Amino acid sequence: MRAPANCVSDAMTKQTQDQRDELALLDEAWRLESQQHNAMKDYYSVLLIISAAWCRQAAMGAAVPTAFVASFPATQRRRRILHQVLPETNDDAEEQPKNIFNTLRTNLKTAAADGFGTRARNVADTMKINDIVVPLCSNLDKRQRLAERGVYPGVEYKICDIDELGQASADTEQQSRSVSIRPAYPLRDYLERSWPVSVAVDDVPLWLAKATYEAGTAVGTLMLAGTYLSVAALLASFIRIAVVPSESMEPALQPGDVVLVTRSILPPRNGDVVFFNPPKELDEAIANSKVGRAAAAENVQVVSTKGKQFLKRVVGVPGDRVGIYNSNPYVLLGCTGDDCTYRVDRTGEYSRPDVFADESWNRVSPTINSKIDEENGRLDRGEYFVAGDNGFRSVDSRVWGPLKQKYLFGTAQWVIFPSNHFGPIQPGPFAVEKGLSTESH
Repeated sequence: MRAPANCVSDAMTKQTQDQRDELALLDEAWRLESQQHNAMKDYYSVLLIISAAWCRQAAMGAAVPTAFVASFPATQRRRRILHQVLPETNDDAEEQPKNIFNTLRTNLKTAAADGFGTRARNVADTMKINDIVVPLCSNLDKRQRLAERGVYPGVEYKICDIDELGQASADTEQQSRSVSIRPAYPLRDYLERSWPVSVAVDDVPLWLAKATYEAGTAVGTLMLAGTYLSVAALLASFIRIAVVPSESMEPALQPGDVVLVTRSILPPRNGDVVFFNPPKELDEAIANSKVGRAAAAENVQVVSTKGKQFLKRVVGVPGDRVGIYNSNPYVLLGCTGDDCTYRVDRTGEYSRPDVFADESWNRVSPTINSKIDEENGRLDRGEYFVAGDNGFRSVDSRVWGPLKQKYLFGTAQWVIFPSNHFGPIQPGPFAVEKGLSTESH
């Protein structure tokens, strides 16, 4: 939440040294507290760009990998390796369609009639000279033998000639109708050979029409892209990557640590580190602070926390009796006679306690309201008391009061970077004590 360096310079020229210090403190305090924690990897955006490029290539009939045409994933991988999409150089090459959407629509209609995947119609008996066909083969050994003869499954070929008398099939050794074919586009140099090559029709398990193959490729690519995007969106709704910008959670989290955050399904527990959006009470606390009032008096805008996220540790959960003694939040665990037991979060004193109301550092209720006594000072349903482990640099529930559940995203689980900090987040500075001590962390 850092304000620009010159945002208060004009207003400060007329103020006393104390007022300058107060306004400067605002910059320091919120620089440490309100930088963006959410460093979510926009991997779904990357997938969208890749998928869109694939779909465009598919619509234009370019080489696009897919596992949906005749269920031959290895064939598609080979197609991606073999293919080098170059401008058509053959003299009798077909002119590229000008309207790719009309072409795709036509191909889809043809494919709908011929079928998709393993139900696609084999055009071995109906193909004619000058037709563009695509041979497909799922058998690895047979595919290798075909490749040695210049027939690469997944590559588009033009029929140059058809011999009805044929030649002996390499598999059955029986006479079979044969075709002379050559690639419909240039291949990589090491795949080129003396074209055309002759092959028995029966040696190739499946011959697809170009339109059927392109339509199947486009549909398969769209389905694959949709699957990627759906998975990415699902992960993004449950997982975040957050970067720690300040010292407020030291020593458990250091500035620059990258943490894995998962969306909360179960309510957070005491000791959990939660990731949340700033509550409106935080902005109110800033505005009502000593620095906020000084800035308002000089018509200087206080930087908003809108759009920022925070990491703090849960000190109290709904139903807990929470208070603050000597800047340290505590939860009353129980009393036997006059002897009471407390779980104290020894965060320590804030760097400038005079900036905020005195009740921020000593009170017997979770809210900043001195009229509430200890007996009624319980957290309501859906309320959590959160604090930074390093209270010297943390503005938290001590200042603004309970955090409502609607602001929570999830719980920070692990430090994933850097490697020397890798592992689960360390526990907080909690201590169970008989009575409240004046010691600070």
